[in-house]
Amino acid sequence: MQKNFAGKVAFVTGAGAGIGRAIALEWARRGGIVVATDMNPDAARSVAGEIEHQGGRAFNLGLDVKSLDAIRAAFASAASRAGGIDVLFNVAGTNLMKNVEEMADEEWYSIIDTNLSSVYRCSKQAVPEIRKRGGGAIVNIASIAGIMAENRCAAYSASKGGVVLLTRNMAMDFAPYNIRVNAICPGSTRTPRIEGYMRARPGHERAIADLCPLKRFAEPEEIARPAVFLASDDASYVTGAALVVDGGLTAGFKLPLFEEL
Repeated sequence: MQKNFAGKVAFVTGAGAGIGRAIALEWARRGGIVVATDMNPDAARSVAGEIEHQGGRAFNLGLDVKSLDAIRAAFASAASRAGGIDVLFNVAGTNLMKNVEEMADEEWYSIIDTNLSSVYRCSKQAVPEIRKRGGGAIVNIASIAGIMAENRCAAYSASKGGVVLLTRNMAMDFAPYNIRVNAICPGSTRTPRIEGYMRARPGHERAIADLCPLKRFAEPEEIARPAVFLASDDASYVTGAALVVDGGLTAGFKLPLFEEL
C-alpha cells in the first residue's frame, strides 16, 4: 500500500475512539496530516496529541456531526489550519437496540441524523475543498448491517444501508472531479461501543465471535487499513465500492448436515 501521504490532509469524524482513532493513527503513520474531530473534544485532542508524540502532524476539533453550523465551521478551520483537505473519512456513528415499535421518533431521527445525514453534510463541505486539490477521496464507514439486517437495529440498519447507496451515488456524481467515494462495511469490531455491550450483557462475546468463519472480532486497525487503502492512490480505479470487512460473516451460511455427508 502507498506509504507516503506526505502533505495529504485527512479530515476524520469520530476520531476520538475505535475505528476513527485507528484511521487517524494509520493515516499519520503513513506520513499524512490528520484533522481529528470528535463529539468529545478531549478525545479528539488526545488522538491528535498521540499523533504528534509519534512525530506526526495533527489538528483537533470538537465536532457535533448533527450540527450543520458546526460542520461548516470545522471544515473552514481545517482548510485554514491544515492548508486544504484531500480526504474525508466519515466515521462518526451511533446505535440503539430497539425495533420500530419500541423506538421513539426522536431516537429514530437522532440515529439517522448521526449515521446518514452527517455523511451528506460533511461530504457537502468536503467536496469543494477536495476539488481545489485536484481530486481525492471520501471513505464512508457503513456496516454489514447496511447490507443484511440485524435484529433490533432498525434505525441503524436503515442508516447504514443509506450510507452504502449514498456512497454509490456520490461516486457517480463526483467522478468527473477525480473524487473517488467508497465505503467500508465492517463486521463485529472491538470498539468501545461493542465492548460496552459486552460489559452490559456478559457471556455473549464468544457467541458473537463465532458468527463469522474467522471466529473472532476485528480489531479497529483491521478496519482502518482497508479504509486507508481506499483513500490511497493504490485504489485509484476503485470508486462506488462497498468493501465488506467482516471475517466472512456475510459470505454465506453453513449447513451442519453438509459437514456429515
